[in-house]
This record gives sequence, structure tokens and C-alpha cells, in this order.
Amino acid sequence: MQMVDFLDVYERALKGPLMNENDFDMKVFVPAINEVVKAYGIKYDPQNPLPADDVAADNIYHAAVELLSRVGVYCQGTNRIIKFTKEEIYRAVKAAPGRCILGEGKDAGVYGMRKPDDSKWPWFTVGHGWICTSEEMATNQVEALALLPEAKAMKFPNLDHIRGIPITAGSPMEIYASIRMINISREAMRRAGRPGMPFMSLLTTAASAATTLAASAPQFGLRPTDEWICGFTAEMRINFGTMNKIAYLLNWGANIAAESAPILGGFCGGPTGTAVVNVAYFLAGLLIQNSNDHLTFPTHFRYGCTTTKDILWAVSSACQASSRNIPVPVHWSSYLASGSNTKMYYYESAAYLLCAVTSGSAGTGTAHPFRGVKVDGATPMDAKFGIEMGKAASKLTRDKASEIVLRLLEKYEHRIPEPPEGDRYQDCYDAVTGRPGEGCIRKYNEVVEELVAMGIPFE
Repeated sequence: MQMVDFLDVYERALKGPLMNENDFDMKVFVPAINEVVKAYGIKYDPQNPLPADDVAADNIYHAAVELLSRVGVYCQGTNRIIKFTKEEIYRAVKAAPGRCILGEGKDAGVYGMRKPDDSKWPWFTVGHGWICTSEEMATNQVEALALLPEAKAMKFPNLDHIRGIPITAGSPMEIYASIRMINISREAMRRAGRPGMPFMSLLTTAASAATTLAASAPQFGLRPTDEWICGFTAEMRINFGTMNKIAYLLNWGANIAAESAPILGGFCGGPTGTAVVNVAYFLAGLLIQNSNDHLTFPTHFRYGCTTTKDILWAVSSACQASSRNIPVPVHWSSYLASGSNTKMYYYESAAYLLCAVTSGSAGTGTAHPFRGVKVDGATPMDAKFGIEMGKAASKLTRDKASEIVLRLLEKYEHRIPEPPEGDRYQDCYDAVTGRPGEGCIRKYNEVVEELVAMGIPFE
């Protein structure tokens, strides 16, 4: 049998079982995830947010195959279910290359796989689509991020406004601002000596497919060797806007990253269901997006972050299941409760990276401060910590890292409901020169010393 291609997927979106969204949720998805979790004996251990059980991880993978073959993916454009057989799923896994080439020239790199307890560094992406109130601050931050020598790829910021005109989704300003931010970021990267450095998660400045397609014109500086996001909607849905992007990017030969954010406490249920659904998304991405890689950030329904104990267990378990069984590089993105330039930010980021990196995450990046919603709420120091912490985590095993994660949770988990908001970039950096203030440097060094004392091997 041939591989499932994009036209097969679209045809199934037109001809698959007809159903309204509520029935898909309550009569198909929820019963199936509950049955699959029970059938495969998947258990959550709150005392061990970073497990090291390879058999249990493989069971999550097999449960994910079962789940996807039973529920499929709901197409919101046609109200039909795109169905796949187990044979088609396994064939897609077997055909996946397990790597992709990102960037150009001396800045090109191979984004490949890692395994649990792997000592190889993950692929480090810096930045995270934060919001800036001035082009000057955006330029300074992108240049500072590109100067980090271990950084492999860039996520550039969004502008809050241009000349006082707010940027709103679906408006002409969305297209204008997206193209403007691409130009600003490319120029800042050239100044840093990284002209071929790839962008990741394109296009975070665009809410609509039309903006993504308009901004992709080569004269604006984007390339097929960048990474282009084509996301699912929670839970197990896809819309025509995303499918339009897929159709365009496949014909361009661009690197496509499927994206997913399963919600713990929603239709997935608890951490066990969230882990299984997360892995099912990786499989669906191979079939629907023909993905080169995947971006994911399982999120807590109540707190909107990725660092509660149950989320960390789901991240660790799903990461181990996928890195052991599915040859697709996965970037595990994190949204923290606390804001930048707080000790809690560093504790949360450290806990998440210990779980993801030791579980085999292929890629990691800069943790989003304050759930990613604070304007001007990010600094290059966040990215520096993400890289140094990722390097340190790669020296540890799951068993050793698990002990440290429990100690970190004691420091911050009780504060998640009311976390510190943190500082703005201009509060801890010189907005003109782009240099960090003494207080920012001092706090970073204090936390690193504290983490070293806990057993984290910073260089």
C-alpha cells in the first residue's frame, strides 16, 4: 500500500463520518481515551514526576496508536472525521526520516533525534514570540539572542503596535507588522553574524493563513529552510486555515512542524490521558501535515502553564514514549507561571528542562515567562539560562534528575496560583544599549549557584 498523502487526507475530510463537534468530543473522543488508558494500564505516580520506566513509555506509544486509529482527527471545515488505520499509522512512523535540515550556509544544522538519558545536547531555539512595544527593543533582543553561540534557531518577537496603531488579527496591520518584524529580525541576525540562522515556529505574528502565505514571499526574507508551524486545535481537530497552509508549504518543499497543545483537565482528562493524546498528535502530524518535526506544549486547564507536577509527569512520559518509538524531532515548549527575572522563573524552567531533556527531547527553547502574556516581559537572560540548563540536564539521567525536580517543585509549585509577574525588559536591561543590569546578572548567578548546590552540573 502507498503512503497516505495530502490529497488522501483532504478527500477523507470531505467523505469521512459526519458528526457535530460536541458528539465527537463526548461520544467518540472522551470514551476512547478513557478506555485506552485503562486497557494499556497507564498509571500516574504523583511522587515521581520524571519516571524512568521504558516499558510504561512504550505502552503509552501503543495506546496512542490505538487512540488515533479509533478517533481520527475532526475537520472543522467539513464536520467530518479524518480516519486512519493502524497500518497507515505504522507505515508513516516507519517512513519518518527522524531529522530535518534547517537554516542556510554556515548557520544550517541537522535537527535530529535524542533518546532518554542521551548525553547529546538538544537543538536550542532562542526566543518565543514575545511582544515588544518598540522596534529598538525588538532589534536589541534578537541580536543578543543570535549572539548566543549554542543557539541553533530563532523565534522572533511580535510588535504591540506600529506608530500607535494596534495590531489585530485578520487586519491589514497583521500582514504589515508580520513583514516588518521579519525584516527587523533578519537585519538583527545579520548584525550578529548569523544571516542563515533559521526561524522557528513561523509565523507566530500571524493568526490567519492569509498572513502566513503573504509573508512567505522570498523578498521578505523567509525561506523553506525555516520551520513553519501548522497547528492542531484542542482536542484532535484541524481547520481549513491550517490545511491551506499545509497545501502551500508542501508544494514549496518547506519544513513543516505540526503543533499541538493538549489540555490537562479538559477532554484529555488527567495526566495519563494527556500523555497519550500528546503522542497521538505526533502520529497525526506525520499523516496530516507530513511533518518534519513537531512543537508541543501540554498545558494545565486551570493555571495555563506547563510546570505543575501532573503536567511534568505527562511531559516526561509522552516525551519518552515518542523519543523511543517515533522518529520525529519534537520541541517541548514551556509556559511558566512566573515572570522573567524572578527566582521562581528559573526554578520552573529548570524543572521543565530536566524532565524534557532527560526524557529525550530533541529540541528545547526559551521558557515563556508569565504564561507568555506580559508585554515586554522577556529578556535574553531567559534564553541564556535555557541553553545552560539544557546543557546541564543532558549530563544527568532520569533517575538523578527526578530527585532534583521534586526539590524544585517544593520551591515553586505552591506559588503557581499567584505567581510573581516579573520584570519587563526595560526594567532589567538598558533598552538603548541592550546590556543587562547588575541586578539581573546578580540574580542569575545566585540561582545558578543554588542549582549547582542541588546537583545540577552547570559548566
